Amino acid sequence: MSKEEKLQALNQVLEHCKNSPFYKDRLPAEPLTAIEDLKNIPLTTKEDIRDNSPFGFICVPKKELYQYHETFGTTGVPGSTWLTSEDMLDQARRANNSGIKFCEDDIVLVRFPYAISTVAHFTHMAAQLKGACVVPASSRTTVSPFTRIVSLMRKLGVTVLAGLPLQAVLIAETAEMMGLRPDKDFPELRALYTAGEVLTPGKRKLLEDIWKVPVSDNYGMTEIGPAVTDCVHDVPHPMEDSFIFEILDADLKEEVQQGEIGYLVVTTLTRKATPLVRYVTGDRARMVEKECSCGKKTSLEIRGRRNDIIKVGDRILDMWDLDEIISHLPFHRFWVVGPEEKGLKYVVEKEREVDTVSIETMEMLENKYNLKLNIEVVPKGTLYDRSELLHVGCVGKPQYIYSALEMSKKAYVNSAKN
Repeated sequence: MSKEEKLQALNQVLEHCKNSPFYKDRLPAEPLTAIEDLKNIPLTTKEDIRDNSPFGFICVPKKELYQYHETFGTTGVPGSTWLTSEDMLDQARRANNSGIKFCEDDIVLVRFPYAISTVAHFTHMAAQLKGACVVPASSRTTVSPFTRIVSLMRKLGVTVLAGLPLQAVLIAETAEMMGLRPDKDFPELRALYTAGEVLTPGKRKLLEDIWKVPVSDNYGMTEIGPAVTDCVHDVPHPMEDSFIFEILDADLKEEVQQGEIGYLVVTTLTRKATPLVRYVTGDRARMVEKECSCGKKTSLEIRGRRNDIIKVGDRILDMWDLDEIISHLPFHRFWVVGPEEKGLKYVVEKEREVDTVSIETMEMLENKYNLKLNIEVVPKGTLYDRSELLHVGCVGKPQYIYSALEMSKKAYVNSAKN
């Protein structure tokens, strides 16, 4: 899409947004003359969505509404997202923009939750658009415990496992408890398709080491759908024909310099039911201009939630940084981290009884990252009760970061229950 075409699409969506109660008096009366003028329009926040749900952002007649979803923030107050049938199809097509390459020979087991969130639904539709067969296993349900997922994958010859990165680790753990090897006993599995949790380079390598298949990631959220997808070379590319992306500074006022880390703000260009203008996602991100082997020239690294950072002095450590440090250990499936004076405290589960952190490793990590580190190695099962995997098990999003008080009180123990 050329710059002129994108400006035209932006003006069309701004005009369309005026049909909603929230945006009708919030947007300029005249069309923008340059994309750069978008920065003069106020930001849209998660609080705006919550405060104006369920109907405040709808831009189409109610008869055109096709599907409803909600997202829950830290307040527990839901934010509403509505979709037309065209929106649903658009999301599925965008998901198929990725390197996963669903095909008619695939059997795709969808482990994302189907209730209220969107990712399971557009993944399901994306796979079927390409002729694949879908196993709608879901999560957060007693009908499909981890043991049944393992059995279904083996019995049906599942070729793609779709779910949160954490789910892929827990399914592997369950398989091992059942006497199976994830890298040997699922011969038809060709790929993992992940979303819903930041996929750091370390977490990608962990999954690839466990399952011995490639991982294709998809970044998005209920409010906007899929927005960044991995290509066949595992490079995350923004969908620039469907969104306008801004990377803003900590004050959300100015764009950061090219290649610097900032906070992601998006404007939807194709959504019909509840489009969003300058939506503050709450994610740290970095835009990189470098031609990829796939031919695309821009990548967009999603580095984790703005709330999931630890400050040590004047340094900000996000999920990419925190995971990179612990990924140097030969055992790092399950860990949590919190702040300590001038540094970090990690709690890491053993994977084998002999696992430990040597003095040499500690010195190497402290020198490499210029941080004081305290790494507590705890028995397997301290953070995640494996016995639960044989029933329903851990179903929610993982929590990695804890306050200093919680760390001192060991409030992180069996954190997946929280």
